[in-house]
Amino acid sequence: MSDLEVGLRDAPPLVIIDLRGEMTTFVQEPLMRTYQEALATGTTHVMLNFREVGYLNSAGIAAIIGLIGEARKTNQRILLMGLTPHYQVVFDMMGLTAFAPVFESEESARAAIEST
Repeated sequence: MSDLEVGLRDAPPLVIIDLRGEMTTFVQEPLMRTYQEALATGTTHVMLNFREVGYLNSAGIAAIIGLIGEARKTNQRILLMGLTPHYQVVFDMMGLTAFAPVFESEESARAAIEST
């Protein structure tokens, strides 16, 4: 049983996966299912919104690593938003931000996408 709620919304050119709750042991399945739903929209840019994530442990991070790996296999781009300063440092130290850049807002992510 997961303590994570996962929502999906269209915000062209992004599809955003809104995360709410705790990212612990049982998040892999709902996260990957929602990611597959995002891909079904035809997008190439999926943003994970962490603004309402209260806790993230190693199992949650492993799920994110798995998602980034899946995205890289299909030339999809994962973007991150709403990480606390602590988790941003963790993601930086692990090298995840080299594969999934962090943005302050949806608007800044859109601007970066549109400028490429």
